[in-house]
Amino acid sequence: MASTFLNDNKYIEAKETIDEVFEKPDGDKSARAWYTKGRIYHEILKSDAPEFNKFKSNLKDFTGEVALCYNKTKALTDPGNNLFRLANNQLEILWTDGINKGYKDYQELKFESAIKYFEMSQAVKPQDTTAYLYAGLSAQNAQNYKQAIDYYLAMKSFTRLSKLVYDRLIICKQAMNAPLEERLDMIEEALFEYPDHLPYIAEEVRALIKLNKFVEAESRLNTVLKRSPNNFELRLRRADLFDRIFKEAFSNGLPERSEKYFEMASEDYEIYLNTYPQDFTANYNYAVMINEQANRVYDRVNLMSEDEYVISGKNTEEIGHNWTRKALPYMEMCRKIKPDDPGTIRALKVFYERLKMTDKLAELNGKG
Repeated sequence: MASTFLNDNKYIEAKETIDEVFEKPDGDKSARAWYTKGRIYHEILKSDAPEFNKFKSNLKDFTGEVALCYNKTKALTDPGNNLFRLANNQLEILWTDGINKGYKDYQELKFESAIKYFEMSQAVKPQDTTAYLYAGLSAQNAQNYKQAIDYYLAMKSFTRLSKLVYDRLIICKQAMNAPLEERLDMIEEALFEYPDHLPYIAEEVRALIKLNKFVEAESRLNTVLKRSPNNFELRLRRADLFDRIFKEAFSNGLPERSEKYFEMASEDYEIYLNTYPQDFTANYNYAVMINEQANRVYDRVNLMSEDEYVISGKNTEEIGHNWTRKALPYMEMCRKIKPDDPGTIRALKVFYERLKMTDKLAELNGKG
């Protein structure tokens, strides 16, 4: 009777009838009954008729019921049996339908709707990565970062996560402003799986620096640069780290340590800039670091008494000027790269005034 109602497209009656079959003690022993129930529920799932919505308040769960019916059919039949093949085909149709509809909505930027369809496919094939990956991408594009992370991490129970997935996990943690320690945990998990992947190493170092874990960051960079001395991105990252330690050490009353890290930072900056001379940020940061040396000298001059200045003031000032001269070409390169950058113009005005380069100072003052 349930099959008759199904063939007549009377799905409400068909569902009531097949549900009554399964209320009987041996109702779940028949492969035919399971297949018929699957087909009835499948048609209800596909239908847009509003009277069926009460059965599908949770699409993923209802899809799971359909898939259960087909899987039970297969479990109760041999692979050569026609019902087995029919049930298997319906499972593939069910999974593919969810993927195709989800992908269509994804392409049309209907991310929330896409997620529901991809979840349907998850219910059919719980260990297939496709639906989890696309559900994660949909949630991420909808800015539901926690949901996206849950989809991505769900794949860990049945597969090794790819670099693509770890990339997305790291991006989601950043986008949701997760605490730095939490972001670092995710980066280190990615590095555990892909220990030589340089982008993850760069992200790890960036996080360590932000957390002021300079010792760990230095150790990591030194190890990697021994293996890959021509990795200029990490070389610049180490220059920045040494630059920070140079400033921190001086503030903490450790001048010898400060000078040591100044020399190491200078070496890394110059190696990098020899290959990438047009990098604005590297030129600017190196010039600022050198200028810090000049400022330290000028500070000593400003603290001199009149008698001290008569004895050694001019010579000490000249040491400061030499640091300014060293910084000058890097700051001038910044101006060539970004002629109207206000920070660059301000710095050059100070440099030109110190060095009494009046013509260049007048030209800059014309810039305001």
